[in-house]
Amino acid sequence: MTSWLLYLMVAVGPWPQSEAPPLYTQTYAIFIHGNPAGTESVSERLDKDGNRVVSSQHELLVRDPTSTNRLAFETTSVFAKNTPILMSYSYKYLSGSWKDYYDVTIKGGKINRVLSRAGNVSETSLPMQPGTVILDVNVFHQYDEFARLYDFKKGGRQTFSNFIPVIGTVIPLAVTWLGDSKLEYAQGVIPVRNFKIEFVGVRTGNFATDMKGRIVRLIMREQDLEVVRKDLVPEKN
Repeated sequence: MTSWLLYLMVAVGPWPQSEAPPLYTQTYAIFIHGNPAGTESVSERLDKDGNRVVSSQHELLVRDPTSTNRLAFETTSVFAKNTPILMSYSYKYLSGSWKDYYDVTIKGGKINRVLSRAGNVSETSLPMQPGTVILDVNVFHQYDEFARLYDFKKGGRQTFSNFIPVIGTVIPLAVTWLGDSKLEYAQGVIPVRNFKIEFVGVRTGNFATDMKGRIVRLIMREQDLEVVRKDLVPEKN
């Protein structure tokens, strides 16, 4: 029997090992004009090189006066081992007939983007300036990264260069810490850190993170948009 077992191990290789559980998971509820509009689910893990991989799944219902359209997409961000340094970012549509996507890589002092839209592929390359970040449209867990980048000792209004992949350009982005408070919800209270965020010349909003730097709530009043950690949303009776 031992010889047969050894034969099988040589023939088919070692038994497959299950993937390690994620380091972090979270789900957010998205509201537009006060109505449920979708969810965002995020998870983090380490790859074989120790880089932090952040994956997310998104489902949104985009309504206009005449129709309701489903917007579904997924994103993946890879950060260098033990750092907040972004190495790559991808955004892939799961809805729509063309399955558009864009891929961003940061290497050799450059930020490179490949965009596929309706089957047409284009490329953009820009110098990677210090303080460049990616805070993408409708990708809300990325606000976590500013809790990692914000210098609380310095405080005040701190500016970044936000690369917007879909248009392939950079706009100024500013984050201001407004102090700490407590957020009340059905099960009690959560200590939070409050921030103002400015997409300079475009729009402003406010967001709060827990003390570990994880987003708890986001409000963009100009869009009538609110994003809340799903476990904090009151249950309907």
